Amino acid sequence: MAGPDTQFGRGFLKVGVVLFACTALFLNCGTNTNQPVFPLYVFSTVGSPAISSLTAVQTNLDPLDPQMAFDLRYYITNSEDGFLGYNLYITSSSTSAQGSLVGTATAPYMPNGTSPTFSHVGAVASTAQTSIVTQRVSYQVAPPATKQFQYCELYYFRLTALTRAGIESAPSAQASSCAAINTALCPSGTPCRP
Repeated sequence: MAGPDTQFGRGFLKVGVVLFACTALFLNCGTNTNQPVFPLYVFSTVGSPAISSLTAVQTNLDPLDPQMAFDLRYYITNSEDGFLGYNLYITSSSTSAQGSLVGTATAPYMPNGTSPTFSHVGAVASTAQTSIVTQRVSYQVAPPATKQFQYCELYYFRLTALTRAGIESAPSAQASSCAAINTALCPSGTPCRP
């Protein structure tokens, strides 16, 4: 006579056989294809970069017609496979949601006409004080359609990391700066001196 443990085991075995048979009917076993049975999703996240500092600089000596540029400083922190560099986004308006910038209303700043804006490789990733990168950004719109930064205008900068697979990270926290060395010299009513 079989005990209660043996009866439970036999019942469990019968349920398993029935489930296997039903599953085999619905999966169409034995058909070879070049496609996987279930789609393969590769979840790859790319870390967002961070802007260390943003400083306005005057590139000419004419006090009546100052030409402004910005020195953008950041560390190379991405070391993902296929990391290509950083895209820079420049706007003259802030976004309330940091993540809403990419894919809306603006294109990356591309002085060489190609993405990414600043090419880097992950092998040089470092946050050592001596590894800070400084990029001079002289135009609001990169060549060939150049448009200079307007004096006493407030600008917002963000960086995104880009990989060879076309994956772009979420944007960095925005950094903003006025296109003026001394905002007290800006006319009243401008964004830099409201």
